[in-house]
Amino acid sequence: MRNESLRIIMAGGGTGGHLYPGLAVAEALAVRTVAAGMHLDLVWAATPRAVDQRLLTQFGDRYVRQTVQPLTKSLRKLWAFWRGWRQTVKYWEKEFATNHANCVVALGGYAAGPAAFVAAKRRIPVILLNPDALPGLANRFLLQHADVIVTQWPLEERFTRGLKKGGGEVKALGCPIRAELLKKDRARGAMRFNLDPAKRTLVITGASLGARTINDAFLRMLWSPKIRAAFEGRREGRGVGVGGESAWQILHLTGLDQEAAVREVYKHWPEMGVEKGGGVRVIGYCDDMASVWSVADLAIARAGASTCAELTACGVPSVLLPYPYHKDMHQRANAQELAKVGAAVIVEDKKRPEWNAVAIQKVLESLLYHDDRRLKMMDAARAAGKPKAADDIAAEILARVGASVR
Repeated sequence: MRNESLRIIMAGGGTGGHLYPGLAVAEALAVRTVAAGMHLDLVWAATPRAVDQRLLTQFGDRYVRQTVQPLTKSLRKLWAFWRGWRQTVKYWEKEFATNHANCVVALGGYAAGPAAFVAAKRRIPVILLNPDALPGLANRFLLQHADVIVTQWPLEERFTRGLKKGGGEVKALGCPIRAELLKKDRARGAMRFNLDPAKRTLVITGASLGARTINDAFLRMLWSPKIRAAFEGRREGRGVGVGGESAWQILHLTGLDQEAAVREVYKHWPEMGVEKGGGVRVIGYCDDMASVWSVADLAIARAGASTCAELTACGVPSVLLPYPYHKDMHQRANAQELAKVGAAVIVEDKKRPEWNAVAIQKVLESLLYHDDRRLKMMDAARAAGKPKAADDIAAEILARVGASVR
Protein backbone atom coordinates (compact mmCIF):
# COMPACT_ATOMS: atom_id res chain seq x y z
CA MET A 1 0.00 0.00 0.00
CA ARG A 2 1.18 3.52 -0.79
CA ASN A 3 0.74 6.64 1.29
CA GLU A 4 0.66 9.08 -1.63
CA SER A 5 -1.58 12.09 -2.14
CA LEU A 6 -2.84 13.23 -5.52
CA ARG A 7 -4.35 16.67 -6.03
CA ILE A 8 -6.32 16.93 -9.27
CA ILE A 9 -8.24 19.95 -10.53
CA MET A 10 -11.47 19.09 -12.36
CA ALA A 11 -12.07 22.22 -14.47
CA GLY A 12 -15.33 22.91 -16.26
CA GLY A 13 -19.01 23.40 -15.68
CA GLY A 14 -21.99 25.50 -16.60
CA THR A 15 -23.86 22.54 -18.07
CA GLY A 16 -24.54 18.95 -17.10
CA GLY A 17 -22.88 17.91 -20.37
CA HIS A 18 -19.55 19.04 -18.95
CA LEU A 19 -20.06 18.01 -15.34
CA TYR A 20 -21.53 14.50 -15.67
CA PRO A 21 -18.49 13.11 -17.55
CA GLY A 22 -16.27 14.72 -14.92
CA LEU A 23 -18.22 13.10 -12.11
CA ALA A 24 -17.89 9.73 -13.86
CA VAL A 25 -14.11 10.16 -14.11
CA ALA A 26 -13.96 11.27 -10.47
CA GLU A 27 -15.80 8.11 -9.47
CA ALA A 28 -13.34 5.94 -11.41
CA LEU A 29 -10.36 7.83 -9.98
CA ALA A 30 -11.65 7.26 -6.47
CA VAL A 31 -11.88 3.51 -7.05
CA ARG A 32 -8.38 3.27 -8.50
CA THR A 33 -6.67 5.43 -5.88
CA VAL A 34 -8.36 3.63 -2.99
CA ALA A 35 -7.19 0.32 -4.47
CA ALA A 36 -3.65 1.67 -4.65
CA GLY A 37 -3.70 3.10 -1.12
CA MET A 38 -3.50 6.72 -2.26
CA HIS A 39 -5.32 9.79 -1.03
CA LEU A 40 -7.26 11.62 -3.75
CA ASP A 41 -7.89 15.35 -3.37
CA LEU A 42 -10.28 16.66 -6.03
CA VAL A 43 -10.91 20.37 -6.53
CA TRP A 44 -13.75 21.46 -8.83
CA ALA A 45 -13.18 24.62 -10.86
CA ALA A 46 -16.70 25.38 -12.03
CA THR A 47 -19.28 28.20 -12.12
CA PRO A 48 -21.99 29.54 -9.80
CA ARG A 49 -24.74 28.34 -12.16
CA ALA A 50 -27.62 26.34 -10.71
CA VAL A 51 -26.61 23.06 -12.34
CA ASP A 52 -23.09 23.34 -10.89
CA GLN A 53 -24.45 24.06 -7.43
CA ARG A 54 -26.84 21.12 -7.60
CA LEU A 55 -24.11 18.68 -8.63
CA LEU A 56 -21.08 20.06 -6.78
CA THR A 57 -22.29 21.48 -3.46
CA GLN A 58 -21.49 18.06 -1.95
CA PHE A 59 -17.79 18.89 -2.38
CA GLY A 60 -17.98 21.84 0.03
CA ASP A 61 -14.98 24.17 -0.14
CA ARG A 62 -13.46 21.97 -2.88
CA TYR A 63 -15.98 23.55 -5.25
CA VAL A 64 -14.56 26.82 -6.64
CA ARG A 65 -17.19 29.16 -8.10
CA GLN A 66 -15.21 30.92 -10.84
CA THR A 67 -16.15 34.35 -12.20
CA VAL A 68 -15.18 33.46 -15.78
CA GLN A 69 -17.95 33.92 -18.36
CA PRO A 70 -18.57 32.61 -21.89
CA LEU A 71 -16.77 34.41 -24.71
CA THR A 72 -19.18 36.65 -26.58
CA LYS A 73 -19.17 38.61 -29.83
CA SER A 74 -21.19 41.37 -28.21
CA LEU A 75 -18.99 44.41 -27.66
CA ARG A 76 -21.21 45.40 -24.75
CA LYS A 77 -20.46 42.12 -22.96
CA LEU A 78 -16.84 41.70 -24.03
CA TRP A 79 -15.48 43.68 -21.09
CA ALA A 80 -17.34 41.45 -18.64
CA PHE A 81 -15.80 38.39 -20.28
CA TRP A 82 -12.28 39.84 -20.13
CA ARG A 83 -12.67 40.93 -16.51
CA GLY A 84 -13.95 37.48 -15.49
CA TRP A 85 -11.15 35.78 -17.40
CA ARG A 86 -8.43 37.90 -15.78
CA GLN A 87 -9.86 37.47 -12.29
CA THR A 88 -10.06 33.70 -12.69
CA VAL A 89 -6.58 33.40 -14.23
CA LYS A 90 -5.12 35.40 -11.34
CA TYR A 91 -6.89 33.10 -8.88
CA TRP A 92 -5.27 30.02 -10.40
CA GLU A 93 -1.87 31.66 -10.70
CA LYS A 94 -1.94 32.29 -6.96
CA GLU A 95 -3.46 28.88 -6.20
CA PHE A 96 -0.88 26.89 -8.19
CA ALA A 97 1.95 28.95 -6.70
CA THR A 98 0.70 28.14 -3.20
CA ASN A 99 -0.63 24.60 -3.52
CA HIS A 100 0.82 21.80 -5.61
CA ALA A 101 -1.43 20.19 -8.24
CA ASN A 102 -0.61 16.96 -10.04
CA CYS A 103 -2.92 17.50 -12.98
CA VAL A 104 -5.76 19.55 -14.46
CA VAL A 105 -8.58 17.60 -16.10
CA ALA A 106 -10.30 20.08 -18.43
CA LEU A 107 -13.93 19.01 -18.82
CA GLY A 108 -14.47 21.36 -21.74
CA GLY A 109 -16.24 24.67 -22.20
CA TYR A 110 -15.36 28.17 -21.07
CA ALA A 111 -15.15 27.25 -17.36
CA ALA A 112 -12.25 24.88 -18.07
CA GLY A 113 -10.14 27.57 -19.72
CA PRO A 114 -8.40 29.55 -16.95
CA ALA A 115 -7.17 26.64 -14.81
CA ALA A 116 -5.97 24.68 -17.87
CA PHE A 117 -4.28 27.77 -19.35
CA VAL A 118 -2.37 28.55 -16.15
CA ALA A 119 -1.49 24.89 -15.56
CA ALA A 120 -0.01 24.56 -19.04
CA LYS A 121 2.20 27.61 -18.45
CA ARG A 122 3.45 26.03 -15.20
CA ARG A 123 4.06 22.66 -16.91
CA ILE A 124 1.33 20.94 -14.92
CA PRO A 125 -0.15 18.13 -17.05
CA VAL A 126 -3.45 19.04 -18.73
CA ILE A 127 -5.86 16.37 -19.93
CA LEU A 128 -8.77 17.62 -22.02
CA LEU A 129 -12.04 15.74 -22.34
CA ASN A 130 -13.60 16.53 -25.72
CA PRO A 131 -16.55 14.16 -26.18
CA ASP A 132 -18.23 16.05 -29.05
CA ALA A 133 -17.31 15.16 -32.62
CA LEU A 134 -16.63 18.85 -33.31
CA PRO A 135 -14.73 20.82 -30.63
CA GLY A 136 -16.43 24.02 -29.54
CA LEU A 137 -14.73 27.42 -29.40
CA ALA A 138 -13.37 26.95 -25.88
CA ASN A 139 -12.12 23.44 -26.60
CA ARG A 140 -10.37 24.57 -29.78
CA PHE A 141 -8.42 26.96 -27.55
CA LEU A 142 -7.73 24.21 -25.01
CA LEU A 143 -6.49 21.80 -27.71
CA GLN A 144 -3.35 23.94 -27.95
CA HIS A 145 -2.59 23.58 -24.23
CA ALA A 146 -3.44 19.94 -23.49
CA ASP A 147 -0.93 17.13 -23.10
CA VAL A 148 -3.63 14.55 -23.87
CA ILE A 149 -6.94 15.07 -25.68
CA VAL A 150 -9.50 12.38 -24.89
CA THR A 151 -12.22 12.09 -27.52
CA GLN A 152 -15.30 9.98 -28.10
CA TRP A 153 -14.52 9.69 -31.81
CA PRO A 154 -11.36 10.48 -33.84
CA LEU A 155 -10.83 14.20 -34.40
CA GLU A 156 -10.83 15.65 -37.90
CA GLU A 157 -7.37 16.59 -39.14
CA ARG A 158 -8.19 20.30 -39.19
CA PHE A 159 -8.42 20.24 -35.38
CA THR A 160 -5.18 18.33 -34.80
CA ARG A 161 -2.86 20.69 -36.64
CA GLY A 162 -0.54 22.66 -34.38
CA LEU A 163 -1.24 20.75 -31.18
CA LYS A 164 0.98 21.33 -28.17
CA LYS A 165 4.61 20.47 -28.93
CA GLY A 166 5.77 17.51 -26.91
CA GLY A 167 2.15 16.70 -26.10
CA GLY A 168 -1.17 17.02 -27.79
CA GLU A 169 -1.72 13.29 -28.01
CA VAL A 170 -5.25 12.38 -29.11
CA LYS A 171 -6.82 9.22 -27.66
CA ALA A 172 -10.33 8.10 -28.61
CA LEU A 173 -11.18 6.52 -25.25
CA GLY A 174 -14.85 7.52 -25.30
CA CYS A 175 -17.11 9.78 -23.28
CA PRO A 176 -17.16 8.80 -19.58
CA ILE A 177 -20.47 7.72 -18.11
CA ARG A 178 -21.34 6.79 -14.54
CA ALA A 179 -20.80 3.16 -13.57
CA GLU A 180 -24.42 2.86 -12.36
CA LEU A 181 -25.64 3.24 -15.95
CA LEU A 182 -24.09 -0.11 -16.80
CA LYS A 183 -26.07 -1.96 -14.13
CA LYS A 184 -29.20 -2.36 -16.20
CA ASP A 185 -32.09 -3.91 -14.29
CA ARG A 186 -35.30 -3.76 -16.34
CA ALA A 187 -37.52 -5.04 -13.54
CA ARG A 188 -36.17 -2.43 -11.11
CA GLY A 189 -36.47 0.34 -13.72
CA ALA A 190 -40.06 -0.62 -14.54
CA MET A 191 -40.94 -0.56 -10.84
CA ARG A 192 -39.24 2.83 -10.46
CA PHE A 193 -41.56 4.36 -13.08
CA ASN A 194 -44.60 2.13 -12.53
CA LEU A 195 -44.23 0.64 -16.01
CA ASP A 196 -44.96 -2.85 -17.31
CA PRO A 197 -41.63 -4.70 -17.71
CA ALA A 198 -43.18 -6.95 -20.38
CA LYS A 199 -44.03 -4.04 -22.70
CA ARG A 200 -41.69 -2.26 -25.06
CA THR A 201 -40.83 1.25 -23.83
CA LEU A 202 -40.31 4.34 -25.95
CA VAL A 203 -38.26 6.98 -24.11
CA ILE A 204 -38.70 10.58 -25.24
CA THR A 205 -36.14 13.02 -23.87
CA GLY A 206 -34.66 16.39 -24.70
CA ALA A 207 -31.90 16.01 -22.08
CA SER A 208 -32.06 17.72 -18.68
CA LEU A 209 -33.84 20.90 -19.86
CA GLY A 210 -36.19 19.12 -22.25
CA ALA A 211 -36.77 19.96 -25.91
CA ARG A 212 -39.96 21.79 -26.80
CA THR A 213 -39.73 20.97 -30.51
CA ILE A 214 -39.48 17.23 -29.74
CA ASN A 215 -42.29 17.33 -27.18
CA ASP A 216 -44.64 19.24 -29.48
CA ALA A 217 -43.87 17.03 -32.47
CA PHE A 218 -44.57 13.81 -30.61
CA LEU A 219 -47.82 15.09 -29.16
CA ARG A 220 -49.00 15.92 -32.68
CA MET A 221 -48.26 12.35 -33.71
CA LEU A 222 -50.79 11.06 -31.19
CA TRP A 223 -53.44 11.91 -33.77
CA SER A 224 -52.03 9.25 -36.09
CA PRO A 225 -54.07 6.01 -35.85
CA LYS A 226 -51.02 3.86 -36.51
CA ILE A 227 -48.90 5.54 -33.84
CA ARG A 228 -51.70 5.48 -31.28
CA ALA A 229 -52.41 1.83 -32.01
CA ALA A 230 -48.91 0.86 -30.95
CA PHE A 231 -49.45 2.41 -27.52
CA GLU A 232 -53.03 1.27 -27.03
CA GLY A 233 -52.21 -2.40 -27.57
CA ARG A 234 -54.05 -2.71 -30.87
CA ARG A 235 -52.37 -4.39 -33.80
CA GLU A 236 -51.84 -2.13 -36.79
CA GLY A 237 -48.84 -3.92 -38.25
CA ARG A 238 -46.29 -6.69 -37.90
CA GLY A 239 -43.89 -7.19 -35.03
CA VAL A 240 -45.85 -5.41 -32.32
CA GLY A 241 -45.63 -6.62 -28.78
CA VAL A 242 -43.52 -8.99 -26.75
CA GLY A 243 -45.73 -11.95 -27.38
CA GLY A 244 -49.16 -10.63 -26.52
CA GLU A 245 -51.52 -7.93 -27.65
CA SER A 246 -49.91 -5.27 -25.47
CA ALA A 247 -47.20 -3.46 -27.38
CA TRP A 248 -45.56 -0.19 -26.37
CA GLN A 249 -45.60 2.26 -23.48
CA ILE A 250 -44.15 5.78 -23.14
CA LEU A 251 -41.69 7.30 -20.69
CA HIS A 252 -41.68 11.02 -21.56
CA LEU A 253 -39.02 13.23 -19.93
CA THR A 254 -40.31 16.67 -20.79
CA GLY A 255 -38.12 19.17 -18.95
CA LEU A 256 -39.51 20.91 -15.88
CA ASP A 257 -40.83 23.95 -17.76
CA GLN A 258 -42.95 21.83 -20.10
CA GLU A 259 -44.14 19.06 -17.82
CA ALA A 260 -47.58 20.50 -17.03
CA ALA A 261 -48.41 21.33 -20.65
CA VAL A 262 -47.37 17.90 -21.93
CA ARG A 263 -49.27 16.11 -19.18
CA GLU A 264 -52.40 18.07 -20.06
CA VAL A 265 -52.29 16.95 -23.70
CA TYR A 266 -51.99 13.30 -22.74
CA LYS A 267 -55.08 13.68 -20.56
CA HIS A 268 -57.15 14.09 -23.72
CA TRP A 269 -56.32 10.46 -24.50
CA PRO A 270 -57.56 8.63 -21.39
CA GLU A 271 -57.34 5.25 -23.11
CA MET A 272 -53.54 5.66 -23.05
CA GLY A 273 -53.69 5.59 -19.26
CA VAL A 274 -51.64 8.58 -18.13
CA GLU A 275 -50.55 7.98 -14.52
CA LYS A 276 -53.30 5.37 -14.02
CA GLY A 277 -51.36 2.19 -14.47
CA GLY A 278 -51.62 2.51 -18.23
CA GLY A 279 -49.11 3.19 -20.94
CA VAL A 280 -47.72 6.73 -20.36
CA ARG A 281 -45.44 8.24 -17.74
CA VAL A 282 -44.67 11.96 -17.82
CA ILE A 283 -41.69 13.21 -15.81
CA GLY A 284 -40.29 16.73 -15.79
CA TYR A 285 -36.75 15.79 -14.77
CA CYS A 286 -35.02 12.57 -13.79
CA ASP A 287 -31.45 12.15 -12.54
CA ASP A 288 -31.80 8.36 -12.47
CA MET A 289 -30.87 7.71 -16.08
CA ALA A 290 -29.75 4.20 -15.18
CA SER A 291 -33.40 3.30 -14.62
CA VAL A 292 -34.49 5.20 -17.74
CA TRP A 293 -32.14 3.36 -20.08
CA SER A 294 -32.78 0.02 -18.38
CA VAL A 295 -36.39 0.06 -19.65
CA ALA A 296 -35.73 1.77 -23.00
CA ASP A 297 -36.28 -0.24 -26.20
CA LEU A 298 -36.17 2.87 -28.38
CA ALA A 299 -35.44 6.54 -27.73
CA ILE A 300 -36.28 9.85 -29.36
CA ALA A 301 -33.59 12.24 -28.17
CA ARG A 302 -31.18 15.07 -28.78
CA ALA A 303 -27.60 14.17 -29.70
CA GLY A 304 -25.47 15.64 -26.95
CA ALA A 305 -22.17 13.86 -26.41
CA SER A 306 -23.20 12.29 -23.09
CA THR A 307 -26.56 11.18 -24.48
CA CYS A 308 -24.81 9.47 -27.41
CA ALA A 309 -22.38 7.78 -25.04
CA GLU A 310 -25.20 6.52 -22.82
CA LEU A 311 -27.28 5.28 -25.76
CA THR A 312 -24.41 3.24 -27.17
CA ALA A 313 -23.09 1.94 -23.85
CA CYS A 314 -26.61 0.81 -22.90
CA GLY A 315 -27.45 -0.53 -26.37
CA VAL A 316 -30.48 1.69 -27.00
CA PRO A 317 -31.50 2.30 -30.64
CA SER A 318 -32.51 5.88 -31.24
CA VAL A 319 -34.14 8.53 -33.40
CA LEU A 320 -31.95 11.60 -32.96
CA LEU A 321 -32.99 15.22 -33.50
CA PRO A 322 -29.76 17.22 -33.11
CA TYR A 323 -30.13 20.59 -31.40
CA PRO A 324 -30.74 22.98 -34.31
CA TYR A 325 -29.62 26.28 -32.77
CA HIS A 326 -25.84 25.75 -32.44
CA LYS A 327 -23.87 27.59 -35.10
CA ASP A 328 -21.43 24.70 -35.64
CA MET A 329 -24.20 22.05 -35.43
CA HIS A 330 -21.93 19.81 -33.37
CA GLN A 331 -24.85 17.65 -32.24
CA ARG A 332 -25.49 16.77 -35.87
CA ALA A 333 -21.88 15.61 -36.13
CA ASN A 334 -22.38 13.49 -32.99
CA ALA A 335 -25.55 11.96 -34.42
CA GLN A 336 -23.80 11.15 -37.69
CA GLU A 337 -21.29 9.02 -35.79
CA LEU A 338 -24.14 6.84 -34.50
CA ALA A 339 -26.04 6.85 -37.78
CA LYS A 340 -23.10 5.71 -39.88
CA VAL A 341 -22.70 2.53 -37.80
CA GLY A 342 -26.44 1.84 -37.90
CA ALA A 343 -27.22 2.66 -34.25
CA ALA A 344 -29.47 5.66 -34.90
CA VAL A 345 -31.66 7.41 -37.46
CA ILE A 346 -31.28 11.17 -37.81
CA VAL A 347 -34.27 13.48 -38.22
CA GLU A 348 -33.39 17.13 -38.77
CA ASP A 349 -35.16 19.41 -36.30
CA LYS A 350 -36.96 21.92 -38.52
CA LYS A 351 -38.06 23.94 -35.47
CA ARG A 352 -41.70 23.56 -36.53
CA PRO A 353 -43.66 20.86 -34.69
CA GLU A 354 -45.89 20.03 -37.66
CA TRP A 355 -42.87 19.44 -39.92
CA ASN A 356 -41.01 17.47 -37.27
CA ALA A 357 -44.07 15.33 -36.57
CA VAL A 358 -44.29 14.18 -40.20
CA ALA A 359 -40.59 13.31 -40.36
CA ILE A 360 -40.45 11.53 -36.99
CA GLN A 361 -43.67 9.60 -37.62
CA LYS A 362 -42.33 8.04 -40.81
CA VAL A 363 -39.24 6.75 -39.01
CA LEU A 364 -41.04 5.80 -35.82
CA GLU A 365 -43.67 3.65 -37.50
CA SER A 366 -41.02 1.51 -39.16
CA LEU A 367 -39.29 0.94 -35.80
CA LEU A 368 -42.37 0.39 -33.64
CA TYR A 369 -43.74 -2.23 -36.01
CA HIS A 370 -40.52 -3.98 -37.10
CA ASP A 371 -38.59 -5.62 -34.29
CA ASP A 372 -35.86 -6.93 -36.61
CA ARG A 373 -34.75 -3.46 -37.69
CA ARG A 374 -34.73 -2.17 -34.14
CA LEU A 375 -32.76 -5.16 -32.86
CA LYS A 376 -30.09 -4.60 -35.52
CA MET A 377 -29.80 -1.00 -34.34
CA MET A 378 -29.49 -2.21 -30.75
CA ASP A 379 -26.61 -4.53 -31.68
CA ALA A 380 -24.92 -1.70 -33.60
CA ALA A 381 -25.27 0.63 -30.62
CA ARG A 382 -23.69 -1.88 -28.28
CA ALA A 383 -20.83 -2.53 -30.69
CA ALA A 384 -20.11 1.21 -30.90
CA GLY A 385 -20.30 1.82 -27.15
CA LYS A 386 -17.33 2.43 -24.87
CA PRO A 387 -18.85 1.63 -21.48
CA LYS A 388 -15.48 1.55 -19.68
CA ALA A 389 -14.41 5.00 -20.85
CA ALA A 390 -14.39 6.52 -17.34
CA ASP A 391 -12.03 3.84 -16.02
CA ASP A 392 -9.79 4.05 -19.10
CA ILE A 393 -9.56 7.83 -18.71
CA ALA A 394 -8.82 7.49 -14.99
CA ALA A 395 -5.98 5.10 -15.83
CA GLU A 396 -4.63 7.59 -18.39
CA ILE A 397 -4.74 10.43 -15.84
CA LEU A 398 -2.89 8.42 -13.22
CA ALA A 399 -0.31 7.28 -15.76
CA ARG A 400 0.33 10.91 -16.74
CA VAL A 401 0.92 11.99 -13.16
CA GLY A 402 3.22 9.02 -12.62
CA ALA A 403 0.97 7.25 -10.15
CA SER A 404 1.38 3.50 -9.86
CA VAL A 405 -1.93 1.69 -9.46
CA ARG A 406 -2.86 -1.95 -9.32
